[in-house]
Amino acid sequence: MRRLARVVAAVLVVLIGAIAVAAVAIGVWNRAQLRALVTLATAERTPIVAPLVGLVTDAPRSEEAVIAGRPTTVFYPGEGRGPWWVVVFVNGATRAGRFNPKVVRLGEGLARAGYLVAVPDLPGLRLGQITPKTTDALIHVVRAVSGRADAAGGQVSLYGVSVGATLALLAAESPALVGRIRAVGGEAPWTSLRKVIRLATTGSYGDTPYSAEPYLRLAIARSLAADLPHERERTRLLTRLDAVRDDDPNPLATLRAVTGLGREGRALVALLLNRRPDRFARLYAQLPAEVRTGVSLLSPLGHASRLEAPVELASSPHDKYFPPAESRALMRRSQRVRLTITSTLSHAVPHLTLHDVGDLLHFDEFIVRFLSDTAHPLTTGRRLRGRS
Repeated sequence: MRRLARVVAAVLVVLIGAIAVAAVAIGVWNRAQLRALVTLATAERTPIVAPLVGLVTDAPRSEEAVIAGRPTTVFYPGEGRGPWWVVVFVNGATRAGRFNPKVVRLGEGLARAGYLVAVPDLPGLRLGQITPKTTDALIHVVRAVSGRADAAGGQVSLYGVSVGATLALLAAESPALVGRIRAVGGEAPWTSLRKVIRLATTGSYGDTPYSAEPYLRLAIARSLAADLPHERERTRLLTRLDAVRDDDPNPLATLRAVTGLGREGRALVALLLNRRPDRFARLYAQLPAEVRTGVSLLSPLGHASRLEAPVELASSPHDKYFPPAESRALMRRSQRVRLTITSTLSHAVPHLTLHDVGDLLHFDEFIVRFLSDTAHPLTTGRRLRGRS
């Protein structure tokens, strides 16, 4: 049944593509729809459509480079020297990083659609070990990429998935990148790290129980431990946490055996092992000031007013890591943010089936808007609210 649904969905995409070609030819449909079709068909290896796209588009080129000190894969749209619209893509926490097959296919899909794509390897990202250093590295990469001769208008768009979407938002808010960001797109980000820490440790989001995957606890623990100010305690905790399998159903059990920690290390372990929502605020207040400052710096909600470029976010109705309420909170703070809720997404992975045609079309519209914003100069002003 699942295979049949996928084939039927592919037929639907073929029909959409045929309509798109005809509509573009007579000038009644935005060319961003065709770019979205090319990107999604390539990234998702859609039956029937992906081979067709491969026949009618130029094969992308890729190269390994070092940009702003970070190893980076760069995808180019076939032949030519540009200038091209540029997308800096920020992957989520995956051990394979920029070499993850899904990341590679998305880069190739965007390149086939006419975009230059840079996928940097940011510090800590592969392990889900996110600190302000991760954001700083991305900001330096974006500055360097926007200064390339083949970057149209000296601007780039940012697109991220999961924590990569959070990093894209943080970079877009940076004063160092004012005027350099054309558009921002992202799937299932967090916007308040403090609330996500509480969710990961206690299973509660606000006053509501919320079920999240165990890996969230591990990634949060690694991120907070990496920001401890004292090297000895930082190293001891990270050594244990980095050895835990990403799919461990009880990833923080190893912390119960840690002994000999100082006050700051003990405070962090106590927070991470706590399961009671009513104790969270007191335990959080006992964390080192440096760690709490880092949490603030990694929360896009705090500087939402700095967002100048249009922001397109998408989330599933119940994301397995970051509740859609995280994106809604950012939308309430900034008129530049538009949110799409769609069951087509499973966390940050789209499933192009006919299970819900309406949601599939909403996801397509989300991609089309981001690509359309990417192909236009930076503008300011109010944005219409998205469906939530």
